[in-house]
Amino acid sequence: MTETTTAADADLTARIRSGPPPAADAALDELYRRHRDAVLAYAQHCTLDAHTAEDLTSEAFARALHAVRGGSGPEAGWRPYLLATVRRTAGAWARTARRTELSPDFETWLTRQAPEESGEESLLRREDEDLVLRAFRRLPERWQTALWHSTVERESPDRIAPLLGLTPSGAASLTARAREGLREAYLAARVEDAATTEECRHFTGQLAASLRRAGRRTPRRLERHLAGCPRCRRAGVELRELNATMAAVLPAGLLLWAGGYVG
Repeated sequence: MTETTTAADADLTARIRSGPPPAADAALDELYRRHRDAVLAYAQHCTLDAHTAEDLTSEAFARALHAVRGGSGPEAGWRPYLLATVRRTAGAWARTARRTELSPDFETWLTRQAPEESGEESLLRREDEDLVLRAFRRLPERWQTALWHSTVERESPDRIAPLLGLTPSGAASLTARAREGLREAYLAARVEDAATTEECRHFTGQLAASLRRAGRRTPRRLERHLAGCPRCRRAGVELRELNATMAAVLPAGLLLWAGGYVG
């Protein structure tokens, strides 16, 4: 059994929901300490000045707290939830007199109509990105937390461990399981695609197994299938590059406007 070193974000959330006021206040203070700097950094991309960014950060925490006390909101995944709340709050401000306090880049994003991409390659790229997001959202929230902080924010196990209530070695182990879980969820999402043939479904499990057994020869029947199936070849490439893809796709996919945010 992995020894915990401090209260996980999920435990702090439970204290806010059901603990006595002193314990709930202390839990909120700890969550604020853990996430405030990153949330403020994102808020600064959305606003014109430091004072407005502070206001936006405070509002995001207040909305998250209200949601948690109401029985919804984040459990373990406070960081992406707070960042998305910053973006939603800034979007709401754009419909009020506070619009003048938002950054030009954020305003441009709000008002811009993205040009329609055309061509098979761009359509396939968007399809792959959507599959990564669908796979990520199917994972347990603790796994999502580990992947967000390790891949998007590029934090070490030492930094991730307190958020999950684990030792650094436990956080590293959980992150490894989460990555494998994401690969499996990604393949499952591909199998569910209406364009996937029965033959592709048959070889999906073999594709995942061959990637896990790096250095071993790919089964001949799978090689023949991959030679004639561009979709499965692309799935294999996507699985090999999944970490890099997550780092690019998750901020834009979950926040909608990444705004240059890097944790």
